[in-house]
Amino acid sequence: MLDILDAKQTDLDKLSKIQEEVAEKVIKEDKFSEIETIAGCDISFSEEDYAYAACVLFKYPELEKIDSNVVEVEVDFPYIPTFLAFRELKPMLKAINDIKADIFLVDSQGLAHPRRAGLASHLGVVINKPTIGVAKSRLCGEARGELDQDKGSYSYLRDDDQIIGAMVRTRTNVKPVYVSIGHMVSLEKAIEITLQSAPKYKIPEPIHASHKLATKKMKNR
Repeated sequence: MLDILDAKQTDLDKLSKIQEEVAEKVIKEDKFSEIETIAGCDISFSEEDYAYAACVLFKYPELEKIDSNVVEVEVDFPYIPTFLAFRELKPMLKAINDIKADIFLVDSQGLAHPRRAGLASHLGVVINKPTIGVAKSRLCGEARGELDQDKGSYSYLRDDDQIIGAMVRTRTNVKPVYVSIGHMVSLEKAIEITLQSAPKYKIPEPIHASHKLATKKMKNR
C-alpha cells in the first residue's frame, strides 16, 4: 500500500489511488468477540495551522468514562473535500496514542465515501482495529423512502445499488446521523453500537465527549 501517513502532496490522482488501496483492505464483517470498551475520536481546528485532537475511552455498554487524551497538533495538509483523511489521520493517531479500545467511533465517513474509504476506514486499516464512521451529514449515496421519526429507525444508504451505510435516527424527531463501516465491523453491528452509545445526544457519547474535550482545549489556548 502507498504510505498514507507520508502523503503530503496534493496530486488528487495519487491520493485517490491511496484511497482505493485502503478500500480494498477494509474488512466488512465483525472481527471481535466482545465489546467492553469503546472510544470516540474528533478534531477541533483553528483558523491557523494547528488543531486539537481528542480521544475519549468509555466502558461499554455502561458508557462510563475511563480515560481520555487530547493533544495539540500541527496541520500540514489543506482542506480538500473527500480527502479529509490526509488532513486528519495523523493528528487522530496522536490522540489515540496508548488508548486501548475494542472499537473506535470516528466523526467522519467510512465506507460511505465516493471511493469507499473515508477517515474512519483509513484509521481502522492503519491501526488494525474495528472502526465505525458516524457523520452528521451525507457525503454520497441516497436513502430510499421516508425515515420514521422514532429513535432506532434507519434506512440503508445506497450508491449505484450498493449499500454503503445507513441513515440512522438516534433521537426521536431529531435529524439522523450517517453510519458506515470503517473497518472490521458489519453495518448491522455499526448501527447497533451507534444507537446504544447515543442515550442523550444526536451523536454517540464517545464522539460527543471527544468533540467537547478538543473544543474546550482550543478555546482555552
